[in-house]
Amino acid sequence: MIQTSRSHLILLLILILAGGLRIALVYLQSDQLQQDRDAYLAIAGNLAVGHGYSSTPDPNEIQPTAFRPPLYPALISILYFLNAAPLGIGVIQIILGILTVWLTWQTGKRLQMQWAALGAAAIVATDPILLQYTAYPMTEVLAAFLTSLLLYLLVTSLSIKIVSGEKQVIPPLFFRTGFVWGLAILCRPTYLAFFGIWLVVRFTGSLIYKLHNRKSESMKERKGSPVMYLAAGIMLAVSPWFIRNLVVFHAPILSTTHGGYTLLLGNNPVFYEDVVQKPWGAVWSGESLSVWQKKLEDQISLQVPPLKTEQERDRWMYQRAKYNIAEQPELFVSACILRFKRFWNLSPLTSSALLSTPLVDWGVAGYYLVILFGCFYGTLLVVWNREQKWEPFIWLILSFTVVHLFYWTNMRMRAPLVPAIALLSVYGWSQLGRFFKFSSTVNHDASNQRNIL
Repeated sequence: MIQTSRSHLILLLILILAGGLRIALVYLQSDQLQQDRDAYLAIAGNLAVGHGYSSTPDPNEIQPTAFRPPLYPALISILYFLNAAPLGIGVIQIILGILTVWLTWQTGKRLQMQWAALGAAAIVATDPILLQYTAYPMTEVLAAFLTSLLLYLLVTSLSIKIVSGEKQVIPPLFFRTGFVWGLAILCRPTYLAFFGIWLVVRFTGSLIYKLHNRKSESMKERKGSPVMYLAAGIMLAVSPWFIRNLVVFHAPILSTTHGGYTLLLGNNPVFYEDVVQKPWGAVWSGESLSVWQKKLEDQISLQVPPLKTEQERDRWMYQRAKYNIAEQPELFVSACILRFKRFWNLSPLTSSALLSTPLVDWGVAGYYLVILFGCFYGTLLVVWNREQKWEPFIWLILSFTVVHLFYWTNMRMRAPLVPAIALLSVYGWSQLGRFFKFSSTVNHDASNQRNIL
């Protein structure tokens, strides 16, 4: 009882810390809440006044779009409808950040980590990426929240022992998990890759198990039913967006029309020359990027027949990126290596309000060095010991890493993984601590025996 009260007190302090840091960042960078870098604010404003899902500023020239995923602008459109933006956006971001910390702790408890779960919550509370983007109207904070909720539900589902008394728990739990997964896909399409990898691994494992054990039809139901409920939840979540795109664009767009541009952005001769072939730390200057974007629009305007729709532009950019990759395969490989390094970098390559001095920059690098080392060791342990409850963490991290080997990448793309990284890190460090404690005890006992002899 005393330990429980103490852990709850520490959790409360961590939540207060998480809230305090995020409130401070939003206050200090309140002007960022109105900076519409990814057109989410424009889309939300149009939704709020009934102009539909469009980023066009002129109400007389509204053009439907599927360029950005819909969940985040749909959420903040409520704030625009209530005339609560931009302050309301900051409040929502702060609340989502605090909930992410709490859900990380809950997931740690489900994994029977006890005190280590508080360590994971503290990591999420103080993560520089999540702190920085709390003041930005972008998807990082919402995606991290959905990751923490999805991992909690997946760990909960994997913790259930399939017995007759618990069968009725499976359908609603997996359906809710699928629905949250679908929401995550509507926030960041990369979660679709996570689902694909998870599905392949699950069906492969199930097939191998049945081939080796020759189980009856009841085993088939045990393995198949949860996946069906999960898929049903995902379909319910994504169906409004899918149907809308089918009606508006006459095309089955499940994610966005942004993929081609993102692939081309990281695989073109200018990027290769200005960044990939330069020493580590080089960034694509805004001037060079603007010139490249203008030339890209000129090339698109010269296409015959003309590229009139977003889908046509998206397909053309995909084809152009594939052409660039085929033309310069060695530079493409170098670009993939660069994107891997950027994705898992210890500190951002460009300065920000949070990293305004070299001392803070080095502090952030040291912070991530400790956390990522623990995450790497924790991942090795999970794979080596084949710990089923931890499998979603591995496939989540793998899917995001693989996707961002090819598409445009920087350090903030790692934001949705922060809850998973935090839990794996404290798991790795706790196991490492036990190992050294055991080694110290063995050496101490051996020393005592030598003294007795």
